[in-house]
Amino acid sequence: MQIQYIRLFRFLHAIALTATVCLSPSLFARDDADPYYEYRDEVGRGEFSYDDSEDIPWIENETEVLALPDPDDLTEVKLHQLPPGMSLSVDKSRITVNPDDKVVRVWLWVRSSAGAENGSFEGFRCDTFEYKVYAYGNHERTPPVTKAKNPRWLLANRKGRNNYRQELMGDYFCGYRQSRSAREIAGYLTGEFQPDPVFEYH
Repeated sequence: MQIQYIRLFRFLHAIALTATVCLSPSLFARDDADPYYEYRDEVGRGEFSYDDSEDIPWIENETEVLALPDPDDLTEVKLHQLPPGMSLSVDKSRITVNPDDKVVRVWLWVRSSAGAENGSFEGFRCDTFEYKVYAYGNHERTPPVTKAKNPRWLLANRKGRNNYRQELMGDYFCGYRQSRSAREIAGYLTGEFQPDPVFEYH
């Protein structure tokens, strides 16, 4: 009788061990029911793990501040977000879009209804929707161009009124998360091209 109990115990133990092995999660790592498993890539098999350590960090190119724009090269831009009594023009003849850092760099010129005017040389990053002021300009000052102290990138889509940079980027400088070419920007400024509402940021 004791021998039979021992045999029964060994039999039940063997069954339990077999069940544990069969239900092991490691056996389900590969889906044998999928006939195309061997042909799927690691994304299709759910095995892809993104390694961001190999991403190339964005580096801003050295910026040369251009001289003040010629008044004949300034094109007034119709913007809804400008403060009342203000107008803004862009130096369309010297718009640059760096092929490496993709930054749009251009002179902006603001005039008030009282006759005061000032300019700023700025950069715009369409992928992050940021802007940076590199320098300020005024024909009546000496020197007429003054570099900004500690320039830094700031978000252009901040909430609030008078946020004309957001409108400027969404309607003229940027496509869908990327910079337009200098010629395209000039075309949008002059009305040759019309903004696509699908890609607006507002």
